[in-house]
Amino acid sequence: MGAMLVGMITGGIAWICFIAMTVILAAIVFIDAYRHKMKAWIWAVMVLLFNFYALPVYIVIRIKIARLKCGSCGAKIRNAENFCTGCGNPVKKIDDGKIAKKVILYVLAAYVIFLILGMLYISIITALDITITI
Repeated sequence: MGAMLVGMITGGIAWICFIAMTVILAAIVFIDAYRHKMKAWIWAVMVLLFNFYALPVYIVIRIKIARLKCGSCGAKIRNAENFCTGCGNPVKKIDDGKIAKKVILYVLAAYVIFLILGMLYISIITALDITITI
């Protein structure tokens, strides 16, 4: 009876950590999408529903949009232009590789944390000799 209770508690902790990580990722995506004048609520809901599958799609679209809009006024910019046709400000060159590396690092860190929590859960279940029946 005690071993079953420990299994339920560790399983609950694993789910709580997964949900917390998903909510944190959705909040980060919402803030970033809002700052870049994207549809923040839609992206946040997509990450909540499809978490690690929607995040890479968001990253790719976000990098493409960042290259195509002025950081000051949001006007569309062609690749060859050095100044914005809407406000006249110089176009900031975006280092796509640097942004992608940073985001990929965060996503990998989230995967590693979830993997460690899963392995911890399995090791506790194994150590306590708990059998899970479905």
